[in-house]
Amino acid sequence: MKKIISLLFALLMLLSLAACGSGSAGNYAKDASYARTESMTMEAPMAAPEEAYYDDEDAYYGGFSAAESGKLPENADNSRVDMSPDKIIYSADATVETTEFDKTLEQLQALVAQYDGFVQSSSVNGNNYYNSSRGYSSSRSAYYVVRIPSKYFQPLMGSLSELGNVIRSNTYSDNITAAYYDTEARLTAYQTQEQRLLEMMEKAETVSDLIEIENRLTELRYQIESIQSTLKNWDRQVSYSTVNVNISEVAVYTPEAKMSYGEKLTLAIHNGLQSTGEFFADFLLWFLEALPALLILAVLTVLTVFLIRRGSKKRRAKKAAEQARLAEQARAAREAEKKSEE
Repeated sequence: MKKIISLLFALLMLLSLAACGSGSAGNYAKDASYARTESMTMEAPMAAPEEAYYDDEDAYYGGFSAAESGKLPENADNSRVDMSPDKIIYSADATVETTEFDKTLEQLQALVAQYDGFVQSSSVNGNNYYNSSRGYSSSRSAYYVVRIPSKYFQPLMGSLSELGNVIRSNTYSDNITAAYYDTEARLTAYQTQEQRLLEMMEKAETVSDLIEIENRLTELRYQIESIQSTLKNWDRQVSYSTVNVNISEVAVYTPEAKMSYGEKLTLAIHNGLQSTGEFFADFLLWFLEALPALLILAVLTVLTVFLIRRGSKKRRAKKAAEQARLAEQARAAREAEKKSEE
């Protein structure tokens, strides 16, 4: 009976390979270069698709699919894949300057709602005490991760200019068509195996055969759940594009790159005068804030110098007294020596 079970397992493997190959032939015919495409968005865990590709050595031949290696039946049906829609993941990131920070945040949220999207995450950084105490109002920033239906991806990117001055905008597209349908074909093959194993379980005659089939079913269901999770994740990324938006509050917009020499000269003079004025204004504010500490430091400095000089004067007086004492002793010794000679 064990030999029969083994032969049935081998037959199931051959049938699953044929089904997987028929699903992947049309995919590679459309675009073989995307066979190992990876997602570029934030929430794409790519470990699952790699497992779906390479966990079975018989399903992959030296870096080529079953169709490319010549192991696919010639009568394979490719019509399903050829008529299936492309699977493309769109994402983008943009940096926007604004002179009306609060209003821009409201406009962004309204824009997202207008295109049936949602804010996946956001963070807003306000003024700190140092900037607020100096009257600065152009230091706030915000970072939004927005999910938008893919059909509204381009309209949303075109509407970002309504928020302020767009100084940077990058878009990305990741075609996962071949990888998606190849993985989907493997899922179908595994599900077929699962159904046949269930039929074999009903006909199992011994406990050992039943245990062996259950073990195989456990492994197979793990593969099926892993592939299903990967496909669902890809479906979410294909259906909803990811847009990362950085918003910075500024006092003046960054000038456009195309400027005449006269405009550049005028801007340089204006920026120079503005920087000089800001420097002296900041210096005055710093001086007034530091004045109490500077006064205390000056008093401590004067006191330290006074004590050092006083100590130095005492040391010099003590040294002079010691030298006078030694001289007096020397003079007394010479007089005593003269008296002894007389």
